[in-house]
Amino acid sequence: MNLLQDLRAYADLKILYVESNLSVKDEISALLKKLSPHVVVTNTAQDTLTLYKNHYSKHTKYFDIVIISLELADAIILVKDIKKCHESQVIALITQNQNAHYFPEVINLGIDKYISEPLTNINDTQLALLELAKKSVLMEELENKAFLLEQKNKLIDENIFLTVADIEGNIKNISQAYLDFTGYTKAEILGKNHSIFRNHDVHRDIIKDLWQTISTDNVWEGDLKNRKSSGEEYWIHTVISPLYDKTNKTIGFTSISKDITYQKRLEYFSTLDPLTSLYNKQYFHNYLKVEYKRAIWREESFALLLIAINNETLNDDLIIQVADFLQERRNPQHSELFRVSQNEFALAIRNKNDNYVSNVSDEIIKFKAIKNLQLSIGGINLDTSKFYLNCDDLYSIADENLHKAQKNTVVLDVNEYAIKNLKSLDRFTKLPNHTALNEDLSLLKKEAMLVILHVNQLNVLKELYGNAIIQDIIRKKAKELHDIVHDEQVTLYNLNLQEFAFLITNKNLFDKYLLLVQHSLLLPSESEDNPDDESIVADFTAGVAYGVNNILSHANIALQEALISQKKFRIYKNKQSLKDEKAQKLQRLKVYKTALYNGDIIPYFQPIIDTQSGDIVKYEALARIQTDSGEIISPYYFLDVAKEDKTFEYFTRQMMQKVFNIYAKNNTNISINLSYENLNSPSMLDYIKNRLDKYGGEGITFEILESEDIDDYSIVETFILLVKQYGCKVAIDDFGSGYSNFTTILRLHIDYIKLDGSLITQLNKDENINNMVRGIIQYAKQANIRTIAEFVSNEELADLVKEFGVDLIQGYYYGEPQDPKYYGLI
Repeated sequence: MNLLQDLRAYADLKILYVESNLSVKDEISALLKKLSPHVVVTNTAQDTLTLYKNHYSKHTKYFDIVIISLELADAIILVKDIKKCHESQVIALITQNQNAHYFPEVINLGIDKYISEPLTNINDTQLALLELAKKSVLMEELENKAFLLEQKNKLIDENIFLTVADIEGNIKNISQAYLDFTGYTKAEILGKNHSIFRNHDVHRDIIKDLWQTISTDNVWEGDLKNRKSSGEEYWIHTVISPLYDKTNKTIGFTSISKDITYQKRLEYFSTLDPLTSLYNKQYFHNYLKVEYKRAIWREESFALLLIAINNETLNDDLIIQVADFLQERRNPQHSELFRVSQNEFALAIRNKNDNYVSNVSDEIIKFKAIKNLQLSIGGINLDTSKFYLNCDDLYSIADENLHKAQKNTVVLDVNEYAIKNLKSLDRFTKLPNHTALNEDLSLLKKEAMLVILHVNQLNVLKELYGNAIIQDIIRKKAKELHDIVHDEQVTLYNLNLQEFAFLITNKNLFDKYLLLVQHSLLLPSESEDNPDDESIVADFTAGVAYGVNNILSHANIALQEALISQKKFRIYKNKQSLKDEKAQKLQRLKVYKTALYNGDIIPYFQPIIDTQSGDIVKYEALARIQTDSGEIISPYYFLDVAKEDKTFEYFTRQMMQKVFNIYAKNNTNISINLSYENLNSPSMLDYIKNRLDKYGGEGITFEILESEDIDDYSIVETFILLVKQYGCKVAIDDFGSGYSNFTTILRLHIDYIKLDGSLITQLNKDENINNMVRGIIQYAKQANIRTIAEFVSNEELADLVKEFGVDLIQGYYYGEPQDPKYYGLI
């Protein structure tokens, strides 16, 4: 070990040496200068203290090491004075045996090293100096960290709303910024529960969810309405996180908040009716979706009353008087009141029986304090444990009852037959269906978990045993799944005859339901009975996805991958390595080509509805793959690789041939999709011409996908002129996605514009898109071109596009893609 080399590593250290004994000063000074050239020597305690103070600042010390001889007069006092200036100063004492009487006094001063005189062993002295050097550097690092931490804590204390609570929720620390904001003193807060801030209007469910979340060591995030010491209300957005000790045991919670009062006030005033100060129609729709959904989770009753003023003369004073009366009549603990139109109010009542709702309605109708007032009420009180409706259906029934109600009468009819046949309810399982799932997904604001469960072998079983047995299996599966749902914020859906879904919107339940999927639902189930006494095993395959946006398509992709790979389940990964992506792409290509060569590309059909008559006027043919086991794979899985492959023309031919075979056997209209690559292929055009020569084209519509790949519209124009000779119609698909324009459309002489589905799904969220879609429809009408709206998944979207004047509608609200047998086409 080379001590001098180690010592040189600390050559920048500043050393203060205090020695009054001239006989040893030179010797020790020389030794110290081997450690560092920055050595200052003083002779007296007074001079040393003056020098030290001149170089001292509040947060830093100038000298790294101070070495003091105990021979010095007032040496002990000097040590104490230096420690007063800088408590962590590294100090060594040079001692002789005769100084032993000082030890009791200096032992409690925090001396870092004792160096004995005379310096008989130079190595021991150098080792002692090396220890002091290392300790000085370490102390400097610790002081820097402490100083940075002090600054950080000061910034937090002065600028961040922070509280620290124990495991019981009692506040142990609070930032000055939060105290200043709320007007409390630290003495008033410490030891108290956070309820000291809470506004009594805060919904109990929010506090319940908060405690359930943090009690399971999860982070809770949300908005809270509180009160300052003055009573003034304020809103904060809060993140509450568990606090752990060094053994990873939860010992409390930290809460970091920010003031969102201004934003909340803006939101509040934007939701108020300016005349009555009641909540307006916009807020009504949001409230209805959220609170009605909560009632469904709890299997409670939910009532909606629509109250209309029927007086022919309507003025502001009359409206205000009625609003005031209704506001006084409602119970704020379980109801909310809205003004939804010029003469109409809505009253929502949570978890009350029919008698209560009927009595409230009668009391309103009998109100005679306003002379000549005429009211009518239409409503519904729905027991959600018996029936499932989406909120649009609930409103429609209440509105229909309001139209039935005469002046000064109440109609609260619940038509159970009509409820059972509403389009948001699956008629076999009585569960919410694909339409209901799409509506619920549109409400998502936080990360959710979606599980799609595919019943295996159902197509094969249908061929063997018929529809009756299959429907019985599905009902039993629905009961099996329903029996495991015991949590709020978990909804079970029946998407179609072959698929169920769970939507879990509480993050704390994700792990629970993933374990249920893995270790319960995906295990082989008991055999089902059938008339032939043969056992039928119908088990599940699952696709799982997490997120807010595109969660349904992601779960579908995961499901298709599980079916293809014959795994029990797959979880969609948002971020994959390039290697994984290439491997999956190759797998999809393999599946696609195998299906192509085996003739397993099959058409499914989705109805297109006339908005005026409500009748099905045509079907769009959509490609699917049928696997060896009889499972159906959606285009999510294979269409992208199919379009990139050189065999894409043969894929289109196989699909087209099967569509024309069905077309030849039915007097029905069918739409067939074509890409620009198809139109640009002479051999493909010859094939299309051959099919039209054989089967005719009066009932065929070719949908040409609008794409950036179209670089020569004369090719498209030539194709359109060709097929129109056979009486075919032509549509531009995905119009509005950004590549074609109206000038081009006029040149092409098309029959239909099919509005891009991404526009339709955003209609109830974006006013700019609304204006754009209105403009396209208006232009199309002027150009004598019919419009088709696809991706219409619920009644709200259906009503909007009808209002805009669209001619035809397509989407899950009217019918999902199905095997041609389902629609009676074969």
